[in-house]
Amino acid sequence: MTKNSNNTVPKQVLQKRFLLQSVVFVLLFSMLFMSLYQPSFAYSTTWFGFRTMKQAGVTALFYIVAAFTLIISKLLLYRHSRYNDVTVRMILIWHIAEFIAIATEYYLFSVYFKLGSVDIPRLLIRIPLCVALILAIPYTIIWLYAQYKAKKEELELFKITHKREIMESDHRLIKFRDSQGKHKMTLSENSILYIESQDNYVQIFYDLEGKLSSYLLRCSTQRIEEDLAGTTIERCRRSFLVNTTKIVRYGKEHGHLTITLDHPSNKTITVTPAYYRAILTQLDGRTL
Repeated sequence: MTKNSNNTVPKQVLQKRFLLQSVVFVLLFSMLFMSLYQPSFAYSTTWFGFRTMKQAGVTALFYIVAAFTLIISKLLLYRHSRYNDVTVRMILIWHIAEFIAIATEYYLFSVYFKLGSVDIPRLLIRIPLCVALILAIPYTIIWLYAQYKAKKEELELFKITHKREIMESDHRLIKFRDSQGKHKMTLSENSILYIESQDNYVQIFYDLEGKLSSYLLRCSTQRIEEDLAGTTIERCRRSFLVNTTKIVRYGKEHGHLTITLDHPSNKTITVTPAYYRAILTQLDGRTL
């Protein structure tokens, strides 16, 4: 990422899960928007609705095409972000490209299916405005939410890294680095509960004054395992690592080994067979 904070993209925005969830949010918002927009302008520019079989079919088909367009766009953005820095300017250009694609699709549907009165000049004026609002409003909400999440993480990280009681009570500290090897955060080993791998990110879950908090770090699972070498944190399945000192209960459930962590959240994680031995070795000799 660029060093200019004004040009920094919140890391949540580039998560695959977050990107795909944003598609659902945009589509739901557009349905609400169009249901309010349509009665005001009759059928001069809008044919959205379910009054007739043809209208319902065309509306459903359009949403399928629009959803496919957005999903492909998000997956391409995610793939690009895995190997390249993504700036605010690039995100804006990406959104403009989505706007052009969906506005073009809406225009083609309007002309081809000819639902209601097709007024070409009015279409060319109103469609860009309508599509721009449909995308701009939810994307603004998504962006603000992602920034809120990022700021919340930073605040919690500041609290835990500057809390003297933690530093003095547990001298074993773990430094976490991002994919470029830059030091991003330091946590006491005793405060870490588990770590979940998410594509090219890892989410570190830790205890902060009795509350389950998390920090999203851009790095590979291999990198995180290097930082955790020699600690009590072991992999328990492909996408999870767990602090074995936090396990208070384990047993078989539906044929799988499950472990429960010592925290008010009562987090339970399934252990896959490949990691049974490593986890049980860590638990050997402990009284649970």
